[in-house]
Amino acid sequence: MERIRLEIKRQPIHILVGLILISMISHDLLSPSTLLVIIIISLAASLYIKKIKPKAVLRILKPVERKQALEELPGKGFIMYLIGALIVMVLFEKDIAMASIIILALGDSFSRLIGPFGRIKHPFNNTKFLEGVIVGIIAASLGAMLFVKPSEAISASFIAMILEGLNLKLGKFKIDDNITIPIIAGAVIWLIRIL
Repeated sequence: MERIRLEIKRQPIHILVGLILISMISHDLLSPSTLLVIIIISLAASLYIKKIKPKAVLRILKPVERKQALEELPGKGFIMYLIGALIVMVLFEKDIAMASIIILALGDSFSRLIGPFGRIKHPFNNTKFLEGVIVGIIAASLGAMLFVKPSEAISASFIAMILEGLNLKLGKFKIDDNITIPIIAGAVIWLIRIL
């Protein structure tokens, strides 16, 4: 129950960050180099918070940050989110980048909010439920249709949200889904266009 309460606080922020990024990208207010600077500043701030542990900042982060992330790297999810957005901005056209970010913002958030109430286990992940994935795919598809064709939006959302359950690793390190979801979504749309 405590985990569900945490996600109810976290996920609106997750959606809001995506909407802000998309709005800035669509109005040409955010370049990859500017986003890289924001990531570097955020990482430096996170390392400072981890080392100094300022009480006022921790009081703000504690209600919306997972305990493990707070200990490892405060604001880790936010930083990974920005890295995922940066990668798709560099790799893909503007419309694909925006669709990929909205798939992350809506798909991941809705799957986390609905998933805990599910009953059918995810085929690739024992801790997740298909009901959450299905709602995530629907929300992500509807959002992505604002930027790309419906067939591209649905395909990208479906594949990105299903593969998100794999918990992909690079050596011993689990790759954060804030990075994998937009990259997979963007790659799917790009492949559909070139095939």
